Amino acid sequence: MIKLDLQLYKNSIITPPLLARLLFTWLFLWGSPIFSQDLAKFEDLGKLPKITHYSRTDFQADAQFWTMTRDHQGILYFGNNDGAVIFDGERWQKVLLPNNSGVRSLATAPDGKVYAGGYNEIGNILKDPEGNYQYKSLLKDLKLENEKIENLWQVHLLKDYIIYRSFNELIAISGNNATHISSNQAFTFSGIVNNRLYVQDEGNGILEFDPEGMGLKMIFEAASFDNDIIVSFLPLQNKNEILAISKTGQFYKGNIKTKTITLWKSIFKEDYNAQIITAIKHGENFLLGTLNSKILLLTKEGDIIYQPNSFSNVFDSSILNFYQSDGNIWALLNNGLDYIEFDSPVAELFRDASVYDVLIDDEILYLATNKGVYTSDIKEVNIKNNGLSFQNIPGLEGQAWSIQKEGGSIIISHDKGLFQFKNGKPERIGLQGGFWNIMAVEGVPDTYLASNYNGLYVLSQENNTWQIKHKIKGFDESARDILQAPGDNTFWVCHGFKGVYKLKINEDYTRVYAQEHYTDQNGLSSPFNVNVFNWNQDIVFTSNTGLYTFNPASNRFERFETLNRILDTVYNTRKLLQHKEKTWVVLDDEVGFFTSEEKQPKLNKDLFLNLKGYLNRGMESILPLENNKVLVGANTGLYLYDTNKKAFDYKIKTQITQASYFKKQQEKKIPLNNQKQVSLPNQTDVFRVEFATPRMSPSATIEYQYILEGIDSKWSLWDETAYKEYTHLPPGDYLFKVRSRDFTGNTGEQSSFNFSIPQIWYLTDVAFFCYGLVIIFLVLVLLYSIRWKIHQERKKSRITEQKSKKLLELEIEQLKLKQDKNRIIGDKQVLEEDNIRISKELANYTMLLLKKREVFSDTYTNLKEFKTTLKTSPARKKLQDILMKLQQHRIGEEYMTIFDVNFERIHKNFFKQLKSIDPDLTKRELRLCAFVKMNLSNKEIAPLLNISVRGVETARYRVRKRLKVQETNFIVFLESLSDPIPTE
Repeated sequence: MIKLDLQLYKNSIITPPLLARLLFTWLFLWGSPIFSQDLAKFEDLGKLPKITHYSRTDFQADAQFWTMTRDHQGILYFGNNDGAVIFDGERWQKVLLPNNSGVRSLATAPDGKVYAGGYNEIGNILKDPEGNYQYKSLLKDLKLENEKIENLWQVHLLKDYIIYRSFNELIAISGNNATHISSNQAFTFSGIVNNRLYVQDEGNGILEFDPEGMGLKMIFEAASFDNDIIVSFLPLQNKNEILAISKTGQFYKGNIKTKTITLWKSIFKEDYNAQIITAIKHGENFLLGTLNSKILLLTKEGDIIYQPNSFSNVFDSSILNFYQSDGNIWALLNNGLDYIEFDSPVAELFRDASVYDVLIDDEILYLATNKGVYTSDIKEVNIKNNGLSFQNIPGLEGQAWSIQKEGGSIIISHDKGLFQFKNGKPERIGLQGGFWNIMAVEGVPDTYLASNYNGLYVLSQENNTWQIKHKIKGFDESARDILQAPGDNTFWVCHGFKGVYKLKINEDYTRVYAQEHYTDQNGLSSPFNVNVFNWNQDIVFTSNTGLYTFNPASNRFERFETLNRILDTVYNTRKLLQHKEKTWVVLDDEVGFFTSEEKQPKLNKDLFLNLKGYLNRGMESILPLENNKVLVGANTGLYLYDTNKKAFDYKIKTQITQASYFKKQQEKKIPLNNQKQVSLPNQTDVFRVEFATPRMSPSATIEYQYILEGIDSKWSLWDETAYKEYTHLPPGDYLFKVRSRDFTGNTGEQSSFNFSIPQIWYLTDVAFFCYGLVIIFLVLVLLYSIRWKIHQERKKSRITEQKSKKLLELEIEQLKLKQDKNRIIGDKQVLEEDNIRISKELANYTMLLLKKREVFSDTYTNLKEFKTTLKTSPARKKLQDILMKLQQHRIGEEYMTIFDVNFERIHKNFFKQLKSIDPDLTKRELRLCAFVKMNLSNKEIAPLLNISVRGVETARYRVRKRLKVQETNFIVFLESLSDPIPTE
């Protein structure tokens, strides 16, 4: 029985109970046989292959592949129906043959040259200085231009020869010489075993190529192996023996010395429809590629495994060829490529849900996930059956937080509540929901605390029966992260947002009688993301700013420098788990471990970089196993890591594959084979450099780090982008450096590219020398100009002085004129005021005349009427005399003449201006205009003109019509005819 450390949760981390923790410590430190017995079943899981598929979307070529090779730099070359497809680990390129035929054969010579063969084509695939791949035909050099050599299906390197095979012949090339060896019927297959080349001539037998005599010698007659079509020659333990595998599944052992061949195994049953296309020896076993049954496995004893589950993820059922590289295999498919990796330090065991907790008990693996609880039998885990097969337990669907083995029972803490897994089925404990985990109470047998979303419950076990007794009163916070502290019934509880609680519970565990709440006022820099663990018999609190311990004397938290020196305090340590000499850590979003026995412990986390960003934050699951293996749960599933697997024992170099620059939207490639500093044109818009690490596993995620000396002050952050661009670099000397790493701990040595951007011509040293001469000349000219300017200024000053004197005199004259003008303006104002006064007097005089005329007229009328009433003649005569005198002195036209004269005197030329507009205006009409100008009403004007009011209106209408003026503008018009008073 093995228990995984309790899970970290979203805001805080749950630790195992003290009793279980002591058991773990004993098991981990002393290597319990029980621990080893169960977990040893995982030994073969690390050997299960990891398969990565590449489709047409990746390589952008025909889907069918025939052959492949790898050059000395690790670049991969694939033979495809469209030509040669090249992969540097980051980018795919395609190279076409001159006749556009497919590439059927590829091989890398000791000098690094890659030889290719197609239909009527032999040549090399070369990389030019700018990083582009090209095909160079050798037909002309080999004098094969007029030869019909058909499809070249295979190419081999043997001693100093490059040997191509077609159905009709072998072509052995040495230097620029090509030797033809014809077949009797058809060369159907060829292969090299133990540095000897064998070729099957259909109907004739298996022959060996003799490089000395440049011919073929018979090894096995066709009849001795029933003239089967051979698809592979493989080595056996005895160097004098070879294994010949036929298309029909017959395995023949041939002895080179005795030249005898016998049937060893016939693997296909009569009812099994399969056809072997290719075969390869992998370790002690044999892998067979078939036409329609994917990959078959043949053990060294000759036992056939049909379609093993470990290869069930191979994409296509037709395997056309294998290529073995660094212990791993490329499967060339009828539809794409599969990379089968056997030595990966990480194996994915489960991918159907997020894993929050793991338990191994009685050779059963339990997983608590967001989709429920999964189980798998871990017996007989090996490459044949692909290991684990998981089933979901009915009734536990939904979020499961933890699985624990306590008191001989498996307890599941679930969002729905607590469950006991018994007889293969879950049984609910109590009716409460929302439990994180349970922990045994030290010193109180069969008593446990169940951490709930809203506090703590007491859980007890009697006779293998579990029950929830009651809730502990006085504490209602979420209690996911709980640890029993020294002292009677004292517990630490960490809350992800509210800080740390120290609880003291009474003896019968019914209530919390004392509670202390610690936040950033008690030594912690922040109350957020604080978790509690036991480490080396110390209670350690982790936070966003480092690790702390609690000092009871000062009742404060103090920094725990022992771990702060090992772990980066910039990041939040969310988990601490000890297993033997290793301490496992989750630091922010990365998994790592360090060894306490080292003098200067260093955190190792490169192996787990593929989990970055995929951990269940705050709920990480880590289970160390034997033989330095470890299970890690994430939101993408469950992973098995082997920390024993070291990085490659050979050097891996990060390669700069291409460099270019853009200027005015035109791209120009930069040669890479020049060891000297490359000069780029000035005012380059964009400088771009591409890089790759071909020797690293194609299935691994590769990150790059780079620096441009001359611009950058430090290395960049690790990034998966396999190129870097710089825009508008200033002139100067630059050195670009790049290095790489993958998510399995391998690192790539740095590469560099040295280049410069010259100054613009007007910023060069010569230009600056010329600038100096120009500046000196300008200084001299400036000095001369200053002296001339001073002379001119002095001359100008004299002239200015004279002008100022004259200007002063003019200003005095102007002042006098201004005074005269002011006087005239004053006189004008006086005249205007007199004009207004006189106009008023004239108006008053006119009105007085009007009144007098009315009175006189009324008196005269009344006297005439009175005359008729007189009876005596003397009285009438006397009255008649009075009337005659009144008639002689009545107001007549002479008064209006006086009015005209006075009006014209005040308003000069008023009547003249009216006459100039209309000469036919009558005297009465002119007077009407004068009365209107004086703002008299029609009623007031009528008696002055001796007409009725209606007659005044008619007269006004005629005058306006003749003057072409509207009634509303009549007065304004007449006002405008007054002569202005002169200003001077």
